[in-house]
Amino acid sequence: MTDRVSDEIHQGARQAWARFQALVEPFRPDLARYCRRLTGDVWDAEDLAQDALLRAFALLGSSHPVANVRAYLLRIATNIWIDAQRRRLVEAGIVGDVALASDGVAAPTQEQSAQVRDAGGVIMQRLAPQERAAVVLKDVLDLSLEETASVLGTTAGAVKAALHRGRGRLKDAEPAPRRAGPDPAVVDEFARRYNARDLPGLLALMLDTASVEMPGVVSEIGREAFEREGGWFAHSVGPPDAEGRPRVRQERRAFRGEPLVVQLHTLWGADVLTSVIRLETADGRIARLRSYTFCPDAIREVGEELGLKLGPVFYSFPPFMKSWQEMPPEALR
Repeated sequence: MTDRVSDEIHQGARQAWARFQALVEPFRPDLARYCRRLTGDVWDAEDLAQDALLRAFALLGSSHPVANVRAYLLRIATNIWIDAQRRRLVEAGIVGDVALASDGVAAPTQEQSAQVRDAGGVIMQRLAPQERAAVVLKDVLDLSLEETASVLGTTAGAVKAALHRGRGRLKDAEPAPRRAGPDPAVVDEFARRYNARDLPGLLALMLDTASVEMPGVVSEIGREAFEREGGWFAHSVGPPDAEGRPRVRQERRAFRGEPLVVQLHTLWGADVLTSVIRLETADGRIARLRSYTFCPDAIREVGEELGLKLGPVFYSFPPFMKSWQEMPPEALR
């Protein structure tokens, strides 16, 4: 008996995951839009979309054949999100938080209200989970009543009732509190050490129990994992170009009150945004690093708000491309 996953199972799972990503990629923009409207927060939306993809992949082996991939993904995202809202209400009831537990309305998350560009992301925090899902599916994704009912696992009549209640609540919106962000000094130091290609310094900035995550691609927990030769740090902190200049640099920028890191490539004479990194800090060091390289919807939202030109961004690394430098200039968008 062994507790090690065999190479055969590991490679088979990796290949199946790659095929699954290729299958669902055409539906990722709709999934991202849907999750963005449900959560009202760009980062929570990425978490929800990734959770939905992972569960959708895991359920394939135990479910009936999938006839409609788009509806399949939206249904799973809806179920995950509604379950999370229900848990929040139960937890709120346990701790006696009336503001969270009353009227079936989840607490608003980060920077809804004036900080969110699309008003839908603000006001729908006022809706109960089923109402919000119904409004987004019908009014944002333009699904029919029947399609919306199929995703929500209910009837067209129930959808009509939820839409009526939900639209009636959209007249009121309230400001929301912001989440605490990372220590700006730590963010600055991370960018400085990265730009200096100081790999030992970057690793020293990480707590022993820290995690490094690239949603859908990488998950490293603990020093042994993120210090390994083929880990995220070793791969990301690459050598300079032929003239000794770094191909990639990082800068701290403020996005809706949160200090984060933007990754800029110099391609074809222009500085373009190719990734965003968020840090969680504790005691002057990094407790969690999340790189959104393969989350183009989040990168696009950050870039547009900060006035940065968007470089080539993908949901997964194209198998034909070894480096950003192989992309043609028309890939900029």
